[in-house]
Amino acid sequence: MMPSIARYSNSIMTLLLLAIFVTMIAISSRYPAGARFMTFVVGIPAIALCLLQLVLDARERRLSSKVADHRSDIEKAEEQVARLVGHKVHFDVGHLLLPESDLDPREQVRRELIAWGYFLAFIAGIILFGFHLAVPVFLIAFLRLRAQASWRMTLGLTAIACTVLFVAFEKVLRVSLHTGFITDYFLG
Repeated sequence: MMPSIARYSNSIMTLLLLAIFVTMIAISSRYPAGARFMTFVVGIPAIALCLLQLVLDARERRLSSKVADHRSDIEKAEEQVARLVGHKVHFDVGHLLLPESDLDPREQVRRELIAWGYFLAFIAGIILFGFHLAVPVFLIAFLRLRAQASWRMTLGLTAIACTVLFVAFEKVLRVSLHTGFITDYFLG
């Protein structure tokens, strides 16, 4: 039986990102040390995180198949008991199953599309408006809309994350961050 694409959609996205980061590192490895520094700083941790995500996805698929096997055993037991007692029987074991395993494939694809939307909007925001505007807007939008964090938590985490990122890149690493084409146009 061929598994559905929804079961592997998260891994497909991760593999695509892994290919992008590996290509980025491979191309930039021919650059001078100063030019390749930023791609290595971003690319190498991203490759490690993609590999970790692939391992976690494989683990989740394995657990999901065990849950499916467990369900079929429960369904068989329900049928046997129904034959013995003469009426339909249902064992309530939903609390024993993994919540992710109950996701409808369409819901899983919808979630993947939302993740892609956030990713692509973040990249577009960086290109058009620069890091200084895109990062806080992205963090606020993500934390409020997806993580459903309180405003206090959202603004606090955004302030801390932006401060750490900008100090690390601009002050410690002395890397000038992209200011954005639209931002440059209006400021220039």
